[in-house]
Amino acid sequence: MKRVLIAGLVIYAVAAVFGFAYGGVMPLYEVLAREYFGQRILGTLLGAATMVSSIGMALGPLGGGWIFDRFGGYAWLYIGSFALGLGAVAIALFFPPLGRRAELLPA
Repeated sequence: MKRVLIAGLVIYAVAAVFGFAYGGVMPLYEVLAREYFGQRILGTLLGAATMVSSIGMALGPLGGGWIFDRFGGYAWLYIGSFALGLGAVAIALFFPPLGRRAELLPA
């Protein structure tokens, strides 16, 4: 009984850390989208990003299951995820920097 209680507390602690970390990323994502693409198309941009994310979350388990059944393990899933992560880092590194804004002066 005590092991179950400790395991449950550990799961809740990990979920809380994940939630706080993920909660800090989402507002940053929206601010960066606004800064790079402007407020005028922000709704369209976030809607498209949400749609692509949702399609990926819907089809990911099907693709992962197919890869597991085809190759008999998770190795290719990890390799593919690693390659996608490297691609995301490359895009982030080569994205043009934001221009400097004029500083506001006191009245």
